[in-house]
Amino acid sequence: MSTNERPAVAGGNTLTKVLSFTVDKAIELANANSIVGDRIVAGDITIIPISKLSVGFAGGGADIADVQRGKQQNPAGAGAKVTLTPMSFLVICDGTVQLLNIAAEEGGSTMGDVVGTVVQQAVGLVAAAKQAKAEAAAE
Repeated sequence: MSTNERPAVAGGNTLTKVLSFTVDKAIELANANSIVGDRIVAGDITIIPISKLSVGFAGGGADIADVQRGKQQNPAGAGAKVTLTPMSFLVICDGTVQLLNIAAEEGGSTMGDVVGTVVQQAVGLVAAAKQAKAEAAAE
């Protein structure tokens, strides 16, 4: 069984069903394509984002006997938090591969926050690669 497949919950208690549903939805959000993002091509530069994935779960339930109505109640609740934080970018330019690490503030950085930094660093890499080629050709 792969990591994305789990046995179905049949006839389990309410908490098990709620937690199972929550985990299934978190798995949909947290897949390998989230960690290594789609490549971005801009001219001679290819940028591949790499992110950190954090997942947390919480849940709880109770068995409550309603003696007056002769029923058993099983209230339950669950929640999950999935956080994707950009950590670094692979930049490929003219056959040269560089890993650009991004200093991300805890909980405050999004992909949009770091795009400017990555573009500036990628432009610097392109300039350095062109200068190295020019120097090699001049020798």
